[in-house]
Amino acid sequence: MNGVPDVGPAPSLPDTTEPPWVETRPGMVFFLNALIAAPILMVAYPWMLRWLLRTAGILDRPSRILDPVPAVAAHVAPVIGWLAVPALAFAIYGLRIADRRWARTLLWVFLAGHVGTLLYTIGRWVG
Repeated sequence: MNGVPDVGPAPSLPDTTEPPWVETRPGMVFFLNALIAAPILMVAYPWMLRWLLRTAGILDRPSRILDPVPAVAAHVAPVIGWLAVPALAFAIYGLRIADRRWARTLLWVFLAGHVGTLLYTIGRWVG
């Protein structure tokens, strides 16, 4: 050796004959599932953060930043929450055709969000 560390073989270049994964059918289904799940995650994040801060005793009074999003969602979710039914079916379809582990993991997260939204909607309509 002449003082240069051995870094191994050069990395191979991506195959240009195959389209990028997001342009395949499983990638397109995953991308659409992510778009459908985005509103659920936008509402769940402030709600969970508010719950965590109040449980830890850090937030002991109403917050102008964390309280409006879940409050608006509580009024809108019982009406549009039924859109979780086709989203749930689409997430199950995505799980059937997804071929990457990380995509399947995120699809399970999306599926849990859709089930939670549907249960919340049913709960609001029933009681």
